[in-house]
Amino acid sequence: MKTVVVLGGNQMACPAIARIQQHGFHVVAVDGSAEAPARDVADRFVQQNFSDVPATSAALAEIEFDGVIPLNDFAVRAAATIARERNLPGWNEFAELCFTSKVAMKRCWMESGLPTAHCVFSTVAQLVAGRFPQWESWPAVVKPAFSGGGSRGVFVAHGWGEVQAGLSEVASTYLDGDVVIEEFVKGTEHTLEVLICRGIPTLLSISDKENYPGNDTVVQKLHFPGPIGHSLRTKLERLVFAACAAMRLTDGTTHFEVLIRNGEPVLLEVGGRPGGGLNFHPICEISTGYDYPGLLAAALTGGLPNFTRKPAEHLVWHYFPRGEGVLRAIDGFGEIKEQPDVVDAEMYEQVGKARLDLRNDLARPGYVLVRSISNAEARERAARLVESVQFVTADQEGDKP
Repeated sequence: MKTVVVLGGNQMACPAIARIQQHGFHVVAVDGSAEAPARDVADRFVQQNFSDVPATSAALAEIEFDGVIPLNDFAVRAAATIARERNLPGWNEFAELCFTSKVAMKRCWMESGLPTAHCVFSTVAQLVAGRFPQWESWPAVVKPAFSGGGSRGVFVAHGWGEVQAGLSEVASTYLDGDVVIEEFVKGTEHTLEVLICRGIPTLLSISDKENYPGNDTVVQKLHFPGPIGHSLRTKLERLVFAACAAMRLTDGTTHFEVLIRNGEPVLLEVGGRPGGGLNFHPICEISTGYDYPGLLAAALTGGLPNFTRKPAEHLVWHYFPRGEGVLRAIDGFGEIKEQPDVVDAEMYEQVGKARLDLRNDLARPGYVLVRSISNAEARERAARLVESVQFVTADQEGDKP
């Protein structure tokens, strides 16, 4: 029996861990929290903050394993380093750099002549001190070179004053101090899951994204498979495969963020791990028929992935609207989780606390994930379920989405 180390053990990791076990793998879960839900699902649990790469390698030193899977951006460096130390399939040093620095990633794509949003690079220290790069394209997207994902620290600015003000609020999320200032490109946004095995990429899924109204950085709805993205599948596939080649990818999986402008795709960024949360499982398997955890576990343990597909359905991942005030009650959510077409539903807001502010993807109220035979039906059903939930706040009678 082969053993897989999974770096990440939150609640959303548990379905993927269980799926990997169903393929006959022994799973060792690693997480910094002693209370990580994966402790009760994995075959073995190691408490370790995997952002500390040497400590993670040392914590696993006495364990024999055949592959290592990172489930978030913080885990990519540790997974890549440990795979190289043990001569296992994984990311080389150049690929690791591209995945852990948007500066390196963007330079790689620009030097390869790939279409990506125009940008300049700076540092938090330089910008706060008023030393600005040559840039005249406003509005612009300001983002950290590395923050751990989840849209942490990303904001839109209309001038240098707003850049400085924005950085003063989120500078702590710019973990390496590097800043990417990028043109604000209007178009439709999409995510793509691309698995690479022995240097050969396979496009698994394409989603369409919709941000919250009036918000340029936080996603409210995702559609799997994405009707808009799939209408340009050939162009998207050609572009992300070229990006994989430019980054010298060999074995692993990637989560691409792509924008389509006037019918042409533009690269935004990429992570060297599966899409966050339920993307890894069960979203990919339900919406494409591909057994994503099984494919990745096979690729990263030296095996050959089986790309046989099962029948697929449509999914809509719909987050609840935001609101103001302190929550007094949440009405109607309990009934949602019992519906047969609901794959999953979670509520992150808590009674007695202020409603979440959408400062990044981690500050969304909660969601419902709905399956159906068509995108239109899934979209309509998800909207009705979201509307059925009432958020009652202390300063008003009710806040109905």
